[in-house]
Amino acid sequence: MAFRVRRRRHSYSLRFRVAAAAALGATIIVAVLSWVTVNAIERNNLTQADQQLAVSSRVVLIEPVLAVTVLSVLGPTNDMAVTVRNADGSLASTTVQLPVLPVGHHTVTVDGNTYRVLTTTENQPSGRVVSLGIPTTETEHATAQQRRFVLLAAIAAVAASAGLGWLFGGRAVRPIVRLTREVDMRGPTGDPSVPLPIDGSGVKEADKLAEAVNTMLERLDRAQTETAAALETARDFAAVSAHELRTPLTAMRTDLEVLRTLDLDEEQRREILGDLHRGQNRVETTLAALERLAAGDLAHRREHVDTDVAELCDAAAHDAMRHFPQLTVTIDTDAELVTRGLPTGLRLAVDNALTNSARHGGATAAVVSAHRTGDGRIVIAVDDNGRGLPEHEREAVFERFFRGSQATMGGSGLGLALVAQQAQLHGGRAYFEDSPMGGARLVLELPDQG
Repeated sequence: MAFRVRRRRHSYSLRFRVAAAAALGATIIVAVLSWVTVNAIERNNLTQADQQLAVSSRVVLIEPVLAVTVLSVLGPTNDMAVTVRNADGSLASTTVQLPVLPVGHHTVTVDGNTYRVLTTTENQPSGRVVSLGIPTTETEHATAQQRRFVLLAAIAAVAASAGLGWLFGGRAVRPIVRLTREVDMRGPTGDPSVPLPIDGSGVKEADKLAEAVNTMLERLDRAQTETAAALETARDFAAVSAHELRTPLTAMRTDLEVLRTLDLDEEQRREILGDLHRGQNRVETTLAALERLAAGDLAHRREHVDTDVAELCDAAAHDAMRHFPQLTVTIDTDAELVTRGLPTGLRLAVDNALTNSARHGGATAAVVSAHRTGDGRIVIAVDDNGRGLPEHEREAVFERFFRGSQATMGGSGLGLALVAQQAQLHGGRAYFEDSPMGGARLVLELPDQG
């Protein structure tokens, strides 16, 4: 397949474009004015010739044949031409014989000379036509000279317009040039967080452009910061995840080596296979939690939808009692509690809170409450009657891969980190308090976006 390479158009400076626009505008205006001026000069010259003919005709038309005789006697000193044509075909004319013309004013050329001719039958016998002409060659020369003067003046006006356009255009685009220089000076090592100065020259376009560039730089700076933070989080996340997975994988490899190299009895084999199964469960649980954390990191506020918190809590309670038969969960929520949020994320937070109560707290009873407060908040709380949580661990347990002193073996250390992540994604926070039931009270405090 052949591809056409599109040639890059040559670019011109804004100053050059302003000068070219001024020259083009001046060319159009001067061309129109020159055309009007030249036509006016020609009409004026013709009008003067016609007026001269009208004055001369007052004398000649009294006796045109006598006028022809007198003019012929004057000879070369005479510039006027008169031709008289009678009805019988007879002709009387000066040395220059004018052609047959209809009545009126006409311009003709005779023997290389141009004449302005008045042909008339006014005050003449029937059938007689008198043509009276005066030479206009000198007038045409004068007109041509005036045309050249107008043309030269037009060229000078266009050149002056281009020059003035270049001069004043440079001053007009100076704020844009200064802004461009400021942007160029930033370069790849510039600080995008420092805004470009508003020129203050009164040029609206320059101020608008500076504001637009500043907005763009702010967005780039914000995007760069977010990207750097995401990369740093990804590095830390990958490093900690690899560290946490290394321990169970190493134990599983050791167990496999023992099974492959040693001759074990049935009880020893069952014990090692049990260790392998527990290690596999731990790896699977950790990977599932890591997947949920990664999905939460990629969540965006535009994915929030109307969510019925009461219905969500009720579903989480029934699922928790099915997975943990020893746990009884009671629901205490407002009748109608709808807010904007991530349904799967909020459900994940409540599920993890109940799982934490049953699996690590040893709780047999829990209460899930959700209420709208009067100060624009929604508070979701999970109370249990389990072992509780030491006060000095209540903040640390929300960190990834941290296991509390009351946690059972096999946990991933990510359950409460998922709860904290979802609270943050919804613009709220998660924290522990003492529970009136004697165990732990996990609270999700979210802004009401209903």
